[in-house]
Amino acid sequence: MTINHAIVDNFAHRETIHLWETIMGDLRKLLPEHSYQTWFMPIKPVKQNGETLTLSVPNRFYAEWIESNYKELLTRVLENVNPELSSYFFIVEPAPPQELQKEGSIEKTRHITSPAHTEHPPIDERYAHLNHRYTFDTFVEGPHNQFAKAASKAVADALGNTPYNPLLIYGGTGLGKTHLIQSIGNYARQKGGPRNIVYVSSEKFMVDYITALRNNRLSDFTGIYRKADLLLVDDIQFLQNREGTQEQFFHTFNELYQRGKQIVITSDRTPKELQGVEERLVSRFLSGLTVDIQPPNFETRVAILQKKARLEYLEIPDEVIDFIAQNITSNVRELESAMTRIFAYSSLTHLDITVDVAKKVIRDILGVKKSKVISVESIMKTVAAYYRISENDIMGKNRRKEIALARQIIMYLSRDMSGDSLKSIGLRLGRRDHSTVIHACTTIKEKIDQDPSFRSQINALKNQIELQLY
Repeated sequence: MTINHAIVDNFAHRETIHLWETIMGDLRKLLPEHSYQTWFMPIKPVKQNGETLTLSVPNRFYAEWIESNYKELLTRVLENVNPELSSYFFIVEPAPPQELQKEGSIEKTRHITSPAHTEHPPIDERYAHLNHRYTFDTFVEGPHNQFAKAASKAVADALGNTPYNPLLIYGGTGLGKTHLIQSIGNYARQKGGPRNIVYVSSEKFMVDYITALRNNRLSDFTGIYRKADLLLVDDIQFLQNREGTQEQFFHTFNELYQRGKQIVITSDRTPKELQGVEERLVSRFLSGLTVDIQPPNFETRVAILQKKARLEYLEIPDEVIDFIAQNITSNVRELESAMTRIFAYSSLTHLDITVDVAKKVIRDILGVKKSKVISVESIMKTVAAYYRISENDIMGKNRRKEIALARQIIMYLSRDMSGDSLKSIGLRLGRRDHSTVIHACTTIKEKIDQDPSFRSQINALKNQIELQLY
């Protein structure tokens, strides 16, 4: 009997494909979609030989990455699907040219030898997707960000021709780093300056590098990033512990710097705090100018909300803007989000925008109830922060006018809101007599009745304290 080996091999290959499809189905359930698409979709089954499954990958880096990050998971899934499988083996087979056009960004970019025949947009169109709202004019300046804005404007006015190369802007989440870095790009574009403006996050830089490696398209990758006239990279901290990507960024940085091209970077921490970033990169970051952005103060928060209201054509009462600014203090993004939610709530419920409406929305933002008790201590903390006075001064014997007034306000609010007795309030505020508390309450009540501005301050404090219930 003659055995047709071609038929046998074809059957075996179909079995291997079916096995791999089952394995892929299980992997997809266990992995984030972007990880599954990036690392496992390009793998092709080759053959099964006893306990070993042979798989093809586009390049060596690809195999090393899976070995470093997914070895245990892949082995476990293999054994679950087929107990006879205990290992796998990679061979490197570059993807055929027709498959390269099916991928995103880098893979779609062919090596162009003649501009007359290109069907692709120029670099600045594909890689400088800047938000047109992020401009220097719409950026609200305050003491917390004044230096960062001035440095950004100076860089935008003379790209690559200032000592501020690179410019690194750092600060917490939602404080305006992305606004500033994109303002530089928009300003440069409006001036008709550099043609090749590249704006990316460090995560996109890494993904582009990986996909270029996977498809043997490194020349396309370097052609995009190293031909930039202005390179804007957001959130550089995500390069931590990514040695291969750091290597590429280092060489990209050096080439652009040597050619006098401007580099601007943002980070959520100072360069020296970037753990897992090579020392030579940190040294490059520190060679230019490093500026920080701090959380905005109350006056700047009010200005930010007023500007947003004007830009969005929203009618928000001043007392509501003050209330939002007093209670959302962490970052600009949350501040603007709170205003948008208040306006949306008012529109959908057909209610006027009032402090009570704002209070309800902000309670939802801050979360569920934490406590049903307002303590004298929490009132003192709120008042001290509001008037920028230390709690030690309030508890002590300091009789300066502003400290004495703050102490009386705490007594008045404690009697009104805490439920504590006069004696208890006095004892908690530096062992003062209950008659002192009575005098304070009378004084503050009279001032509230006579002074509308002071009455607004007391109402603002009450609103802040009530929010502590949530």
